[in-house]
Amino acid sequence: MTSAARAYVHGLVEENLGLAKGVIGSEELPADLVDLIASAVRGKTPREASSPQVEQKLNHFLLEVKRYSLERDGFFAWKARWPEARPFAACLTHDVDNIEHTRRHILATRRRFTARDLILGLLGLRSLYRNFGLVAGEEGRRGFRSSFFLLTSNYSLGDLLPSLTPLKENGWEFGLHGDFGTHDSLEKMREAVEKFQNATGSSPAGVREHYLRFDFEKTWQIMESFGFVYDTSVGARESLGFPLGFSTPFHPPTHDWSSMKILEIPLVLMDTTLWGYLKLQEEEGMHDVERMIEKVREVGGLFTLLWHQEAIRMRGGRLYPRILEKLASMECFVSSGVGVASWWESRSVPLVREGHEYRFAGNPPPGLRLHLEYSQGRKPRVDAGDLEVTQRGNLVKVNSGEFRLSVE
Repeated sequence: MTSAARAYVHGLVEENLGLAKGVIGSEELPADLVDLIASAVRGKTPREASSPQVEQKLNHFLLEVKRYSLERDGFFAWKARWPEARPFAACLTHDVDNIEHTRRHILATRRRFTARDLILGLLGLRSLYRNFGLVAGEEGRRGFRSSFFLLTSNYSLGDLLPSLTPLKENGWEFGLHGDFGTHDSLEKMREAVEKFQNATGSSPAGVREHYLRFDFEKTWQIMESFGFVYDTSVGARESLGFPLGFSTPFHPPTHDWSSMKILEIPLVLMDTTLWGYLKLQEEEGMHDVERMIEKVREVGGLFTLLWHQEAIRMRGGRLYPRILEKLASMECFVSSGVGVASWWESRSVPLVREGHEYRFAGNPPPGLRLHLEYSQGRKPRVDAGDLEVTQRGNLVKVNSGEFRLSVE
């Protein structure tokens, strides 16, 4: 493993685990962890990986660092992954492949719909495939927001603006759904981005490739050149699992192992995997959704869900409100793609340790917490923050950039 690759992995580990700068050196990282992460971000892990093995290794490494620090120093602090130190997070996303179909298509697929929806659709009194309002209504009543990824080839973006603008003004995000070929062609990506900009008057912050097409040698580089804040294309189509071993965001590497600005938000579950590839019944599909949520919760990760907006009235797709209710019943952070990216970037403000004191080299975001463990007899003191004793241990609330934590 080259020194450049090890340095890249070192930065990723520090960011992912929320470690103070310099607490561990790159040479202290276990070789197997470095190899696993370096292979994962190059797309060389098994595509059928059934568990988030990278995060399992990262969490195990965190336990070792914590144990060593407590033995050596008598205290250890690190940044929580999610706002208010919630145990895990969820990212809600929707690809918008179609917004209408012909009457013939509706009749051919009539068994997908309830009798009421089918009749209203055939009479032209209800759109069966244009469900932005329905999706946003289910999310909004639970306090959630999500991302919709729009194609520039299958329908007119200009015609959608009257219905999309109010949602955007209320916190929903609209990103680019890359057309065929954008994943490996700079020119095709430029064409799609320009169509999006001309139609909406804004540049997309997020992107997801159509059919999850992805080339690890080209796609991130192309996206980086157009200034996307994040991508969420890397996932599995035919099976459930964690093809990179990650569920949490990370900055991909360049060819020479520098860290890119774009953030990758790995996809965990796509609705069409359940119904189109695995051919599951509704309750079987709901069971697998809950199973994948639990796998993410166990590692404190991010459950990124792709649920096509046109499917919410269909058999299988109509489970979406139940999934939202499941997430609402759990103690997790739920947001859109751009919301998750914004949190992850703001959380990356460096945590600095000097002797027995921790501080931030910048402005920490609202909601940031530190985990703190210390030996018996030690006394923590917090300035511009508060120490909270919870069921998840000691949490330090960060109130401002003047924050200081010392342990004597």
